[in-house]
Amino acid sequence: MDTKEIAQQIIDAVGGADNINNAWHCMTRLRFNLKDKAIVNFDQLKDITGVVGAQYQNEQMQVVIGTEVAKYFDAVAQILHLDTEAPTNEAAEKKGLVSLFMDTVSGVFGPIVPAIAGAGMIKGLMAGLVALKVISGTTMTYQVIDMLASGVFTFLPFFVAASAAKIFKTNQYLAIAIAATLQYPTMTAAAAAGKISSFFLFKFIPVPVFNYAGTVIPIIFAVLALSYIYRWVDKILPEVLRTVFTPTISLFVSGLVALTIIGPAGIYLGNWLADGVKWLFTISPVLAGIIVGAIRPIAILTGLHHAMTPIALQNFANQGYDMLMPMMFMANMAITGATFAIYTKVSSKKEKSIIISAAISGLLGITEPALFGVLTKYKKAFIAATVGSSVASAFISFFGVRIYGYILSSIFSLPAYIGKYFVFAVLGIAIALTVSYALTYVLVKPDTTQAAPTEKTKATKVELSAVTNGTFVPLAEVKDQTFASKVIGDGYAMYSKDGAIFSPVDGTITTVFPTKHAIGIKTSGGTEVLVHMGIDTVELAGKPFELMAKQGDHVTPQVQIAQMDLHAVQAAGKDPVIMVILTNIGTDQELTIQSKAEMTVTFNENIGELV
Repeated sequence: MDTKEIAQQIIDAVGGADNINNAWHCMTRLRFNLKDKAIVNFDQLKDITGVVGAQYQNEQMQVVIGTEVAKYFDAVAQILHLDTEAPTNEAAEKKGLVSLFMDTVSGVFGPIVPAIAGAGMIKGLMAGLVALKVISGTTMTYQVIDMLASGVFTFLPFFVAASAAKIFKTNQYLAIAIAATLQYPTMTAAAAAGKISSFFLFKFIPVPVFNYAGTVIPIIFAVLALSYIYRWVDKILPEVLRTVFTPTISLFVSGLVALTIIGPAGIYLGNWLADGVKWLFTISPVLAGIIVGAIRPIAILTGLHHAMTPIALQNFANQGYDMLMPMMFMANMAITGATFAIYTKVSSKKEKSIIISAAISGLLGITEPALFGVLTKYKKAFIAATVGSSVASAFISFFGVRIYGYILSSIFSLPAYIGKYFVFAVLGIAIALTVSYALTYVLVKPDTTQAAPTEKTKATKVELSAVTNGTFVPLAEVKDQTFASKVIGDGYAMYSKDGAIFSPVDGTITTVFPTKHAIGIKTSGGTEVLVHMGIDTVELAGKPFELMAKQGDHVTPQVQIAQMDLHAVQAAGKDPVIMVILTNIGTDQELTIQSKAEMTVTFNENIGELV
């Protein structure tokens, strides 16, 4: 029986897909939020292959699978049409604003990367051919091909709206309607004409006139607002009115909020950025290079980079050259260098194909595929690209590199730099590529393909040490039936005195759960050890835990791997017991535990062995 069949049986046993509000998983269990717990068939659940236990606890249906739970959740998510890229755990790890923003942008742009990559490749090639004077940008052939290349970027808000609606779990077609509102010809024509700065709704509410083509942030936040407005309207309306009036009211309110508040706020933010750049150039071109080079990647990520274009155009008009666009060029090359480095870190052929396409597109001046499809997933690589951009921009600014014609910042734009500063432009490219590539190569660890689950076979002798300073507790006495019944595996438990958690064995960390409450370690002989901090602490979203080691680290019983805030765990009403579980003990192996109940032990003290 394959995993998908088992997942379907689990779904049926908990009352079917219609009985499930949400599903997620922790280190060992599938967790369900159900509409009606009374219809769960526990006997049927426990008879399913792969299920080792089931219980309803803390308003959750918990189906115990063991350390292979992730693959079962993937199958459950596929059947229930859950978005596994979006947070599915209602108690998901709380992230910083920057990390949360980048993860959201990555989730939104992931599905549309192929469209951006394809269009970007065409656009970059055409710009290069025009720069080299192979073709003319005025021919009908160029215009037709440019329609193919530019359509995606011009109407990018439509693509973003559909994808963001999936992330924020709202109606995709209403989201697209919001994008259509922002890019309706009345708005775009007024922006192009430049005769009015605002429309006036009801004669007194200003609706600022802007060109939203190619923007990202306004539509993402507009769809986020739509998701809340839609749920609120749907909640307060009687059921008989929802079909017609929920979308009507939601579209009306969300559209007005987008036109009057969210959209203009994004544009104004871009204008403030442009004014800041002007001010920096008046102080020092080198300082401007450092700062503009640093902010350029995040500006592209947020869609605010368009604000720099008017500054460059004005420079061409006033002095016949520009020093801002060369920095944009350096940023593009730094992003490309970091992306090329990520290519060496992944093992999946599909992912390699996407990455190399994004990197080549970056060389041709279109960096959105690299940023949205690659670097937002590897945040250290994004930092490396930012550093490379800043260093290279400072270098070219010091030597006064300038460009003499407006052109897409790609490798084919080099002819526009021909002159006394040309050699420094070339050196700048080399610096951007080299620095970002080298930093990414050093900072980002290889993404190895997950190995198949380890079978329960005989391993070498394993010395088991105390995981903390505190009191020993027999595993059978912990207040969680799943662990106490040893269906996941055998081991021991402890209550800590100081919250310092050490490795119980000599091995390598293979898994760190996102909410930090559970860590998997594998010994050289293949024994898999789970360190589980507290009962149901997955719901605390990682707040009481600080990790001292990361996946891939070699640890010993002398190495502290985590710190648990005991007061925070207890204040949340959770049991802070720490459980050490050996999950793949072979049938010909025997675990001997030497300690006794309520015995005080210290970390690194021998507590038992597996032979």
